[in-house]
Amino acid sequence: MRNSAADVSARSFFRKVVYVMAAAMIGVAAFVLHVNGQFPASVPADAPAHQMSDLVDALRSVDARGQIDLIELKKRHGSLESFVASLAAFSPDHSPELFHTVEARLAYWLNAYHALALLELLDTRSTTTSAWRDAFDAASIGGRRLTRLAIYRRTLSQSGDARVFLSIFTGAKGRGVLDGAPFDPESLNLQLDDATRRFVQRRDHFAIEGKTVKLSELFRIHADEFLAALPEERKNVLQIVWAYLPETCAEDRPGCDTRADLDRACGTRFDACEIDWVAVDETLAVKN
Repeated sequence: MRNSAADVSARSFFRKVVYVMAAAMIGVAAFVLHVNGQFPASVPADAPAHQMSDLVDALRSVDARGQIDLIELKKRHGSLESFVASLAAFSPDHSPELFHTVEARLAYWLNAYHALALLELLDTRSTTTSAWRDAFDAASIGGRRLTRLAIYRRTLSQSGDARVFLSIFTGAKGRGVLDGAPFDPESLNLQLDDATRRFVQRRDHFAIEGKTVKLSELFRIHADEFLAALPEERKNVLQIVWAYLPETCAEDRPGCDTRADLDRACGTRFDACEIDWVAVDETLAVKN
C-alpha cells in the first residue's frame, strides 16, 4: 500500500523537527563548552615573552579614582596587546611548574581577566558593559580559548576568598575599583584587602542614611561567601564592611563614612540598621 501524501508530509515534518532539535542540542552543548573554557587553542611558537612590565604600562591609564583614561589606554595598546598575546604560552594550565602557590595562580587569573577587560574597552562603542562580549570575546590562554566569563567560572569564582568578588574590574562603576598595579603573588593578600577597601569606601557602593545602610548588591549576591568567613555570632555583612572602613577621613575625602559612624548608626551588632541593596551600576568607569 502506498503511503498517502499526508503521511509523507508528516514524516518530512517530524524529520525536520528532529534535525532542528539535534542542532539546538549541539548548539547548547557547544555554548556550555565555550563558557566553561573547554575549547582548545593553539600555543604559538612565536608568542611574545610574558612580561609583567607590559601590564604595568597599560595600567598607567588608570587614574586615582579607578577610572580608565581611554586616550591614555589607546596610547599604550601595544603593551596591552603584547601582554594578552603572551598569555597563550604562559598560564597555570600550560606551565603548572611555574605556579607553585595558590596566590601565584590567583594573581595570574586576576591579571589575565583585567587585561581582557581593558582590551575590550579599547574598542567599545557603548556606555555600559556588555554581557555578550564578556561571554564571547575569547583569547588564547594556556592552550584554551578563554573569555572573561570562562576565567570567572573556572577560577575566580572558585577561589574561596570573598574579597575576590569586590576586586574584579569589569569596566563598570558598580564593580571592583581597579588599581594602577598588577596583582602580585607576594603581596596578594594586601592587594585584595586594598581592593575591598577601595570598594566599600565609595559612596555609590556604601553609604549611611540615618538607620538605613545603602549597600552594593554584590554583598547580597555573594552573602554566603562573605558570611562563611565570620564567626556565628557575627553573621552580618556589615561586619565585613566595618572591617574595611577608615578610622578617620583623609583630607582628600572629607565627610566619608567611618567605623564609628557605622557603630553609631547600627550598633556594634549592626542589627539596628536596615540594608537597602543598591543595584550594580554597569555604566563604564571611563573618561575621554
